Amino acid sequence: MKLQQILRQTAYFLALSVALPTCLEGAVAAQDAGKGMDQPPGISLSPAVIAVEAKPGQTFSQNLTLWNNTIQELSFQMEARDVVVRDGKRVFLPAGEVEGSIARYAVFTDQNVVALPGSFATTRVTVTVPNSPGPRAIACIFMGKTVMGVRQSVAMTGSLGALVTFTLADDFQVQSQPPHVAVDMEAQSIAFRQSLKNTGSDPVVPKGVIAVTNESGALVARLPVSGQRLLPGESLEFTAEHPSLLKTGKYRAMLLLENESAFFSNAAEFTIK
Repeated sequence: MKLQQILRQTAYFLALSVALPTCLEGAVAAQDAGKGMDQPPGISLSPAVIAVEAKPGQTFSQNLTLWNNTIQELSFQMEARDVVVRDGKRVFLPAGEVEGSIARYAVFTDQNVVALPGSFATTRVTVTVPNSPGPRAIACIFMGKTVMGVRQSVAMTGSLGALVTFTLADDFQVQSQPPHVAVDMEAQSIAFRQSLKNTGSDPVVPKGVIAVTNESGALVARLPVSGQRLLPGESLEFTAEHPSLLKTGKYRAMLLLENESAFFSNAAEFTIK
């Protein structure tokens, strides 16, 4: 089974940068940026995640819209960085620093962007995939230039970034570890954990369900496993929780997961005493 996905989510990366040229800190928050001023004070970006299927030499373009839901005029400078995985963690590198850089071929229609209070600003990024690409993701960053506050005598600015991932070779491979089940008698809950690693050269988004059966084989619980994006070389722990304990007995948890090209399963047995 092959799943062709182009994700256009309206979550946003919100970072507070302290004017360090090589620092990017961000977190994704699910939010409908299209609602604009109906949202609490802050800044948001749409889309925040873009999945691109391409071949070396091909070009794609995408509009990026930043919403300024504050009372302050905000200025940004556009910057593209390559996203690579080192020691299991994502690292944002200046364009051209890594071999096969894709970010160095990113061009913005507006290098400097100003978002008025209660309004939005849009720029367009065009990226040409190099002949021998190395990374499989870039970050298109609105680097904040307007001081938004001071903490411990350090001026802070607000920066946001859209993650752009590239599928170039249809090389989807996922390595899994044995699943782990933790029964918390005090909290009256059951936690299911599955570690996965992307061992291919293209990004993958595994997702699926956990089916729990009793000794008779009857289904007693079904829990969704939300999809998480894995860049090449990246490892993540996929989790799900049952908010209450099951009856006393022996159970089997079957994890049924799929990615862009494969379906796989793991199982673990556990006991409720």
